[in-house]
Amino acid sequence: MESLALLAVVIVTPAMFGGPIAILLSFWNVSKISRAREITIYAFASSSIIVGIFLIVNRISPGARNIGILGVITGALAIWRLIKLKTIK
Repeated sequence: MESLALLAVVIVTPAMFGGPIAILLSFWNVSKISRAREITIYAFASSSIIVGIFLIVNRISPGARNIGILGVITGALAIWRLIKLKTIK
């Protein structure tokens, strides 16, 4: 049973925390976004979007669907914000 709980944590964690972390990284010290931070934002946001879509499509439960929606929205906003900041420079 512990392995099933661990699997659930591994599946839900990127959607729940990846998007918000990516958004925070895109708002922190906007004037100096290094290439490493840009790659980190893309990695967190894309994993959040992929896992979020997985949670939405599989219809596991309403809570999982809400976490998936949160992951997709925050990941997409982080990527949109990063692209917007790159075009301004």
